[in-house]
Amino acid sequence: MTKPAEIYDIDTIRVDRNALLIRDAATLLNRELTPETIARLVRRAIGNQADLFPIRALRRVYERVLPQIFEPDSAIRARVEGMRPNVATITLGEYHQFLDASERRIAFPEVAVTMLTKAYGEDILNEPYAAAALLLRKIFDAVGDEGNE
Repeated sequence: MTKPAEIYDIDTIRVDRNALLIRDAATLLNRELTPETIARLVRRAIGNQADLFPIRALRRVYERVLPQIFEPDSAIRARVEGMRPNVATITLGEYHQFLDASERRIAFPEVAVTMLTKAYGEDILNEPYAAAALLLRKIFDAVGDEGNE
């Protein structure tokens, strides 16, 4: 068993942004976020590095790691910027399911995967989860734009 470091630097943590892909999020985040789910996400993102930090560093480690899993960086933003959703096959019923799940505080409902796949194709499931909110926003913006034409 590894003994935690006495002196540690939170800024040296390497986070794998691909630890949570959109494909995985549909299973892992299709419920309310619990401490256990968050712990699994952090472990996936930093791997064995978690073994080096004392438990008293938990809050600081999570504050460093979670934004890198959930929030897009400039590379993700740039990649998403060039994508154009095809909203022709997304139904009003799917949109209502999405709203219902959001109301129930489901972090990433299964219907979100359906909508993303319909709008961008199967390959979108291999994008980091941090891109999901931007991609969904583009879908909703495109629907809003079509309604104004």
